[in-house]
Amino acid sequence: MKIVSLTVQQFSDFARSHPLNNYMQTQKYALVMADYGYDYDFIGYVEGSTIVAATLLLSKTITGKVKYGYAPKGFLLNYYDENILKSFIKDLKEYYYRLGYVFIKFNPEIIIGSTDKEHKYVMTYNGNVRIIDILKELNVKRRLELRDFDLLEPKFNAYINLKEFNISKIHRDYRKKIKKCINSGMSLTLGDVREMDVIYPFLKTKRPISYYRTFYNSFAKDNSIDLLFVKIDFEQRLQLIRNKFEKEQAKNYEYNKLIQKDPSPANLNKKMASDKRLDSFKENIIKGTESLKQHKEAIVAGALVVKHYNRVSIVASGYSEEFKYLNPNHFLHYAIMERYKPYFNYLDINGMTGKFEEETPYKGLDDFKKKWNPTIFEFIGEFDVICSTRLFKNLIKTSFIEDEFNQHLDHK
Repeated sequence: MKIVSLTVQQFSDFARSHPLNNYMQTQKYALVMADYGYDYDFIGYVEGSTIVAATLLLSKTITGKVKYGYAPKGFLLNYYDENILKSFIKDLKEYYYRLGYVFIKFNPEIIIGSTDKEHKYVMTYNGNVRIIDILKELNVKRRLELRDFDLLEPKFNAYINLKEFNISKIHRDYRKKIKKCINSGMSLTLGDVREMDVIYPFLKTKRPISYYRTFYNSFAKDNSIDLLFVKIDFEQRLQLIRNKFEKEQAKNYEYNKLIQKDPSPANLNKKMASDKRLDSFKENIIKGTESLKQHKEAIVAGALVVKHYNRVSIVASGYSEEFKYLNPNHFLHYAIMERYKPYFNYLDINGMTGKFEEETPYKGLDDFKKKWNPTIFEFIGEFDVICSTRLFKNLIKTSFIEDEFNQHLDHK
């Protein structure tokens, strides 16, 4: 068996039918990363004329001399076949050593564990953990996550089974917030790259806006990406709130008459609860009036969603802090689930820390995703195939590797 270069067609045909295929192992993603400063190649591992493994391999030079490779969510091979795995790693190392590479990073989309609300977020592991031991035997270095979201791709991701999704299955607080959003003039709209300027400020990202424009344009060529945004009609919202206020006023008037006849604790509690609702409606009317003075409608949240085979993935999303009180992020995620559930099986709502019951800087993010009642998967992690041990050790002593990859990390 040997390492060879593949044509785009050869690679695409192999990747399309592979169990580990994903949107990062495509020509579209290669074009995105090329615009982001990477070279790329499609390589295969062949036995005679048969391809037994393949990957998109990105490459880059740091410090002016050091070259490394990165197989995003690759390699595409049978990790259960130890002979192919060992042979591939050995030949890959030798092949790229001759080309002057120091290391090749990869983070295959292999699930080693899962959990959910029913299992109280305690991870149950499967036989795939054995692959970690095999890779260690091959002197492949597993990168430890020293800080939350310290890897190029999250180690823990939350997935929604869209075929089973129903609003009744999510957290009660979310059901209430979503219903308020629906009743207050929010809607999900399909946009295009022209809306990127509006969406981009919502994203917590280190990447430039050009990256997301290229991402959209590359995947839009075959309609495998949607740019979605949440819009709110302030005139409609204000009218709805006024209607509710007037209905509550009528109820409040009746409660006033009731407690004059019967000032029982139960009736007093009803009156006080009504007073609170009236105060809330008044506050929202004031905010709504101010918003309407500034604009009739506004985009308050948005997301980039990749469509790949039987799943959709939220690759970037965010919301306006100005309108956070309206819960646009809750409506955005709910509306995405409703939009895609007739056509796809799963929604990847992206990364979590894996520290489900701990106090971390990302506890709010974790709690937000947990309340959608997802299945949480733990992936096998990030590894480095060391092509030159001497040069790799020298790099470890510096900050070059850390600086290089930190610039690509986002809060998921």
